Amino acid sequence: MTKEDHTFIDDGELEALGYQREMPRQFSTLSLGALSFTLTCTWLGTGSSVGISLTEASSAGTIWSLPIAGVMTMIVTLGMAELASAYPAAGAQYYWSFMVAREDYKPFAAYVNGWLSVLGWWLASASVSNFVASMILAIVTLWYPDYEIQRWHQWLIYCGLVWLAISLNVFGSGLIPLFNQFLFFLAVLTLSATTITLLVCSRNHYPSSSWVFSDTTNSTGWPSDGFAFILSISNAVYAFLGSDCGAHLCEEIQNPGRNVPKVMLWPLVIGLITAWPFAVSCMAAIVDLESVITTATGLPLIEIYYQGTGSRAAASVLMALFAFCFFGCLTGNATTASRTLWAVSRDNALPYSSLWMRVSHRFKMPLNAMCLSGTVVSLYGLIFLGSTAAFSAMVSAAIVFLQTSCIAPQAILLYRGRDKVLPPRYFSLGKYGTAVNATAVIWVIFLDIIYCFPTAMPVTPQNMNFVSVVTIGLTLFVLGLWFTSKRGKFVGPKINMAELEARRLAAMGGSSSIEGTEQHATEYVTSVKRMD
Repeated sequence: MTKEDHTFIDDGELEALGYQREMPRQFSTLSLGALSFTLTCTWLGTGSSVGISLTEASSAGTIWSLPIAGVMTMIVTLGMAELASAYPAAGAQYYWSFMVAREDYKPFAAYVNGWLSVLGWWLASASVSNFVASMILAIVTLWYPDYEIQRWHQWLIYCGLVWLAISLNVFGSGLIPLFNQFLFFLAVLTLSATTITLLVCSRNHYPSSSWVFSDTTNSTGWPSDGFAFILSISNAVYAFLGSDCGAHLCEEIQNPGRNVPKVMLWPLVIGLITAWPFAVSCMAAIVDLESVITTATGLPLIEIYYQGTGSRAAASVLMALFAFCFFGCLTGNATTASRTLWAVSRDNALPYSSLWMRVSHRFKMPLNAMCLSGTVVSLYGLIFLGSTAAFSAMVSAAIVFLQTSCIAPQAILLYRGRDKVLPPRYFSLGKYGTAVNATAVIWVIFLDIIYCFPTAMPVTPQNMNFVSVVTIGLTLFVLGLWFTSKRGKFVGPKINMAELEARRLAAMGGSSSIEGTEQHATEYVTSVKRMD
């Protein structure tokens, strides 16, 4: 089939899902996969939170928590990938919840999950921007030890990064696919160069292999080493956060039912394969663990770079490259957050949805949604001026909101019955679907509980865990809006189920197999065009 034929089929299916195409299908499988990899950024998430994992379960905890978190996130994403293949709409979790829920609960399920997804992406954007701001100040502190970091300094840098990422998304909207391909290759080169540099430069002072691969010293204050290791696993999940990115941009790629599952799953595999050796090289570079954890720079990773290379210049260069790649992650967060807000607003699910659903004809992207996201993230950063502990809760809160939104439709599937609900689709879990969905739901519920526990004992005002406060407060806000303004008014997307199933079956050759469908799809396009 020609590109035009693919677009014709994709647009027809989108119309059956309840929407008209407004965004250009400018992404290829490679460029959207690159965006997903850049945003998931497993090795960046590992490096930025390495100090926490070292405190919780030392070197072995840092290394071995990664594959556990990666495999479990892959299971959660497998369930999402199937839903993205069944319902390729940019609302993703919001839309899936509407489609799989019982008729009388569809609006409520979609509304709540839409908000969870929007809030999760806002919190994730804030956490990434805060980390990049910390990296910039850490480089300054490394060179000027007498410099005392002020919270308002960090907030100003934080806001500057947020709006720089937004500016790139607005004024460079047509270049976003190319920019993310560049970031993907830069990240691979930076990761390889960093890993090799640390291993070579620290070759004369490697710690013992037993410490690197076996030491799980618990420095949290919790009496149970096992629980401390569980905390390190929950910390490692941050490194795999954002695998739903591709689903929110599915209306900007051709044949999304087939291609989106690929761009959701492959970045996780690549991320795990690349992050593990990076984590090992970081552990091998450590000379003084206490100095890493208590570094005056406030960022343990730059201390690891300094100890490994023995050079402030080398450590600064590696940290600057790391920060630039992480800024690419922030740009991807801004892209995804705006698409999520825009997609949910199309059905009037949010206050003033008519503003956030608009797509700029000039920039060909949801400009208002992008600006609202930047404003909310900037204002959220003000919390940092009052309490670093409350602001730090955003990392865990982002995981709680995003992961919960990912398993909510999977839980509904389990309750209602997969075969009863799901339509024909390119990517199907088949007989393994129930096990995958059930494992994903149990895992995320377990994580949600763990994230509410203090990460250090005894609890003080400085180390108090505010995740439960943030989560409950935002959830009550969302429910309050439902009962005061949306209940009975919000009805969700308008879907033509008969047309949707007909178009899907025709495009797939009348079965759920993805093989041998090109000829049938071409015949289908020709017949429909004749009718039109």
